[in-house]
Amino acid sequence: MNMSEYRIIITGGRKRESEDDYATLEDILDRLDPHGFVDNRAAIIQGGCPDGADLLARKAAERYGLRVETCPADFDSHPDDAVEVSNQAMVDRGADLCIAMPNAPADGPSLGTWDMIRRAVAAGIETLIYPEAGHERQ
Repeated sequence: MNMSEYRIIITGGRKRESEDDYATLEDILDRLDPHGFVDNRAAIIQGGCPDGADLLARKAAERYGLRVETCPADFDSHPDDAVEVSNQAMVDRGADLCIAMPNAPADGPSLGTWDMIRRAVAAGIETLIYPEAGHERQ
């Protein structure tokens, strides 16, 4: 790991993929620019789901030219706790910040996201939680 690299876990629900959600993520990342986004000294850590907040994380990384690290849930090896194992792998990689975008309650409980939030906080990672789903604001 490059010690000058600013590392961000982006986690969230599978319903968090609206244009409003992406705009929220871009606003957050724009405010973090003093940590080196302009010089591409940042990495995004995400879970690799094909949709939701993980998709937004990869889209943002591409826009900002940031490196992406993926910690997918391996349901074959860990059928009962694959998400939790993936979340702990993200924490264990080390991060400066966790941006969490859980689903709105009407969209489901977002259990994996809240597990990630608990793990990040327990590890001392600054954690920002954006609970409102963008599609509810339309």
